[in-house]
Amino acid sequence: MNDVFFYLFGFLSVVLALLAVTQRNVIRGGVFLLGSFVSLGAVYFASGAEFIGIVQVIVYGGAIIVLYLFALMTMDLKKIREQPLSLGFVSLGGFLSGILFLLIVYGLANLGRVPKVEISGARELASPLFYKFLLPFEVISVLLLVATIGAVAVGRREK
Repeated sequence: MNDVFFYLFGFLSVVLALLAVTQRNVIRGGVFLLGSFVSLGAVYFASGAEFIGIVQVIVYGGAIIVLYLFALMTMDLKKIREQPLSLGFVSLGGFLSGILFLLIVYGLANLGRVPKVEISGARELASPLFYKFLLPFEVISVLLLVATIGAVAVGRREK
């Protein structure tokens, strides 16, 4: 039964992601992206990785989408639409799309040969994080705190 949900939510996630990148309205695209992230979280649940599924829904479905929509609402989209496309950006986008296409083809070709990976839960993730990699974890925590305080300070600066 989990395999059915895995493939159902995987297909739904891909369809919603395609709708997200093909929408002309960026807000609608963000909502489709939210649906894709939540479906991806359901894929993690179906494969037995509940902790990663919860983190996927909370971090990507909540925080990243809110940040994305907030950033889009503060931008002047009419001005961006009027700017001509740069040949360099189009070439870079085409190059990256080609690499992504090759990775997808490679993944589909090796679909049956992928070994079964044991996805761990919260205990297996937390143990190395808080014992083996405690110092890098704390350094990154302080760095993120400093970045957050800096962003608030820059945002509150009077013009």
